[in-house]
Amino acid sequence: MSAQQGTTPVSRQPVRHPLRSLTTDYGLILVLIAVVLAFSILRPSTYFTVNNLQMIASTNAVLAMLALAAVPPLVTGQFDLSIGFQLALAQSLAASLIIDQGLSPALASAVVIGLGLLIGLANGLLVAYGGLNAFITTLATGILLQGASQLVTNGESIFGQMPAWWLSLGRSEAWALPLPIVYVVVACALLWLALEYTSWGRRCFAVGGNARAALLVGIPVKAITVQSFVLAGALCSVAGLLSTSILGSANPNIGASYMLPAFAAVFLGATSIRPGRFNAWGTVIAVYALAAGIDGLQQFGAPFYIEQFFNGGALLLAISLAKLAGWRRAKKPAEPR
Repeated sequence: MSAQQGTTPVSRQPVRHPLRSLTTDYGLILVLIAVVLAFSILRPSTYFTVNNLQMIASTNAVLAMLALAAVPPLVTGQFDLSIGFQLALAQSLAASLIIDQGLSPALASAVVIGLGLLIGLANGLLVAYGGLNAFITTLATGILLQGASQLVTNGESIFGQMPAWWLSLGRSEAWALPLPIVYVVVACALLWLALEYTSWGRRCFAVGGNARAALLVGIPVKAITVQSFVLAGALCSVAGLLSTSILGSANPNIGASYMLPAFAAVFLGATSIRPGRFNAWGTVIAVYALAAGIDGLQQFGAPFYIEQFFNGGALLLAISLAKLAGWRRAKKPAEPR
């Protein structure tokens, strides 16, 4: 037997071009950089300033936090359409407890987060153990939560005095960074670690990939689904509290206006960092890529409704890119074994 006959053939793995890998995995970051550079060149006196960049970072922190709340259910293959309405209720309840009832912000925060956990638990139980469609169920609970927000606020915005230390949590800076963006980065890092580097996260992706197969290998699909909704509820409450500390007020009707941009960011974020997978960092980067573009266009006098066109177009682009990536994977020939 010759030496050549006695050896086992080794399959050749396709080599990814570094530039292609960069544009595929980090294309959204490149887009964000390009947008900032373009508008900085076109509007150097107003766009690329510390105040404007701080404003973009701070005013979009609540949206980024809410977008992170949408990620866990989506990872497990479920939609939570109540996230925007949970935000509105959390904001309304926090402001009512602090301003109208005189509760300390710490105690009010505990109540709001506890309520968020209960709402997430209810959504999860209805979907996982009740067998109800997540899309319709969370839309229904969202409408109920909208009614609850109207009840808490009597359908009106809430204004009044709040403790200075509470307001400083949403309006102060650390090393020239607005504190709200610091909270977003911390929450994003924790969610990224939980989903990417823990057994719980791997189970979430397994459930989202194929729930039946996950069940067959012993993964508690229903429990994981419930847990994803509970985590979403907690993050929605944090987003509402953050909004209250930034604004010092509450508006019971903000839910729907936050929900669609949040989902647009999540789907657009799934095209970057971990293409084809919902992920925390991609989501936050998408929020600020969209925000940077909208802010630049508005500085050129674009009308207020350009934000809706921009977010809707980005969502269509994200879906199209995901479809194209899936088509390319399907057309790719199987690798030799």
